[in-house]
Amino acid sequence: MDLTLHEGVAEQLAALDLDAARPLLAVDVDEVIVGLAGHLAEYARDNGFALRLTGYKLDGALWRADGAEASREEFNTLFRGFFETQTRHQRIYPGVVEALAALSDKAQIVILTNVPFHAREDRVANLAGHGITYPLVANAGPKGPALRWLDDRSGPMAFIDDSPAQLASSATDAPDVTRIHFVGDRVLRGYLTDIEAAEHRADDWAELGRIVQRVLFGMTP
Repeated sequence: MDLTLHEGVAEQLAALDLDAARPLLAVDVDEVIVGLAGHLAEYARDNGFALRLTGYKLDGALWRADGAEASREEFNTLFRGFFETQTRHQRIYPGVVEALAALSDKAQIVILTNVPFHAREDRVANLAGHGITYPLVANAGPKGPALRWLDDRSGPMAFIDDSPAQLASSATDAPDVTRIHFVGDRVLRGYLTDIEAAEHRADDWAELGRIVQRVLFGMTP
């Protein structure tokens, strides 16, 4: 088990003001709080490409106007451009603000997102514009080490993410953290129906709120 933290991630974690006695909820952003795939498809179209998803992955999903699959370089350029220009404009999923506000009465909330470091401040600004101002940590790579760090410094903890790989990372490196799977986009949700590492799943933020209330506080609102 490698729990080595990226230096930039460790600095952000160390700056958090955590209460070791309070429950903590760690929440991903892309496809959990805000949409990514639909917005990326619009951005691709505006730049002469088409995003054609056939599964829960972006590899091989970008196509040029001439019908040829985009190169890795073209994909990387488009993806970087998206985060450079669109991060501040990503659209929020219904019910997020209300659910997080209700949970924050009893739990600490940390936003744990793999947004590129160069787009971190844009992500903070985007979420603040939607009324979400909880501390944000820009992670790099697997989230397990960061979750373990957070779990060691808080009360009972839960983690919401859309990525099977990140939930598996949590299961390996932070097994005491309750893992909840959620995908905001209905089409993408259909590609992921049985995630081995997930202990719970939800289809909307109202349901997410009820699950977190139950696993962190032992109550059903």
